[in-house]
Amino acid sequence: MAPALLLATSLAWGDGERVNTFQPFVKGDIFVASTIMDHPTDDHMGTGRIFQYDAELDLKGELYTKGTTHKIGGLNFAPDGTLWAFAQGTPAVVEIGPDGVQKPVRRFSERSLSSVTFARDGSLYFGEHLQGPNTTIPTNTTVFNLLTGRDVIGDGNIFKFSPDARLLREFHSDTHGGVVGIHGVTSTVLTDDDTRMVYLSETGNRVMQYDLANDRQLPDLRVFEDDENVFMVLTLMPMLDGSLLISTGNGLVVLDKDSGETLRYYDMRSPGWAASGPTVDGAGIIVGNFFTGEVVIISRETGEVVRSNNIGQTNSLSGVAQFPG
Repeated sequence: MAPALLLATSLAWGDGERVNTFQPFVKGDIFVASTIMDHPTDDHMGTGRIFQYDAELDLKGELYTKGTTHKIGGLNFAPDGTLWAFAQGTPAVVEIGPDGVQKPVRRFSERSLSSVTFARDGSLYFGEHLQGPNTTIPTNTTVFNLLTGRDVIGDGNIFKFSPDARLLREFHSDTHGGVVGIHGVTSTVLTDDDTRMVYLSETGNRVMQYDLANDRQLPDLRVFEDDENVFMVLTLMPMLDGSLLISTGNGLVVLDKDSGETLRYYDMRSPGWAASGPTVDGAGIIVGNFFTGEVVIISRETGEVVRSNNIGQTNSLSGVAQFPG
């Protein structure tokens, strides 16, 4: 690749320099959240980084995010081609234009925003990643920040913002909490003409839903109890046909968005598969492994791996998305 084609910006860091080499986005480019976990005492802090691959999972570039101190995740594309990402622990919202350049960081909230969905009128719906009073948990070394003047790290609610970052509404959504009780609204899908939000609490077992039009909690779309394939739910993304794709750690489950019925299960045959999303042609699913750093494309028809790579970082990979063009 000729250096003239790279959007290069030197960043001083430690004993060397890191260079941003993102290129303008091309339809089919795959982006993977690949934070460098380089903090000596906090297992959620690190140098924010996103890799850019082509549709064959060959590396094209990397970007080191500005304004973040913690792990990057929640990748999603806006209708205008902007790539959104979140550092929930900072907290910070990252926006990268289709020219491959990070936009100035906007402050939406002090809350740990975790995911974004885009309404047709331009409104932005965010899920709040954290909830409850616990600033630490036994399984991690990181410390979560209390909200200003409060004794909680978050409320686990859904927030509606205008495109210019003005808070329009707060929805008091129910949450599961996950296995350690701190997880709120961690993955979201907007459906039914922007009137219903389907969402998860990471490491929980419920697929929840909220009636945005009438500001009320709806019965759970699905609860996984005694399911031999699904022990927990981790991330949620829409498929091109409107069905719901859920990462479960050991595999993927596809649900009907209206009935909650299981349409398909994919066994990934090992633990850690915690990020996923459909390919833009609808023929495949991109899946990332948090533990190992593997990122693969599987056939939607057969479930077999057709492409693979590795980010070279363990306990890091927290989001995948493909540019729709």
